[in-house]
Amino acid sequence: MTPLNIAQRMEETVREYIRACNAADASAIAVFFTPDATHYFPQHGKSTGASTIAQNFAKIVVDRGISWTVDKVVADVAHWEAVMEWTQFTKSSKQMVRGIDWLTFEPSTLRILEVRCYFAANWPAEARQELKDFDYAGRGYPTTFPDQTESR
Repeated sequence: MTPLNIAQRMEETVREYIRACNAADASAIAVFFTPDATHYFPQHGKSTGASTIAQNFAKIVVDRGISWTVDKVVADVAHWEAVMEWTQFTKSSKQMVRGIDWLTFEPSTLRILEVRCYFAANWPAEARQELKDFDYAGRGYPTTFPDQTESR
């Protein structure tokens, strides 16, 4: 399969996954994830497992009247990753939020292994505005402030 076809399949997977979320169809949502997938959020802990992720999304769509648009998708075939820019609409609070999801795919099935969700909003009074439960240090991300004297 050519890289263009893989990128197109990644984008199709992302768009179909969001359609399933908007329909609050937990069975359809779960199909897009590997059984041990993880979905990270900045405001609360991670969700693990296709079924758990799917049930959580179906519930919030029904309970809060949430829906999403897929505004743009960029795929990196060499790394089996894609970034989706989205807009979230919440009927119950009349709120619109923008953000991105960083998705990692399982190469042989193109199912989603991991989603890292980032909102274009501040979480007031939190010194560390980052994904909860994500192993930043283990993945090589900086976790401490740089020494300010070194940059001078």
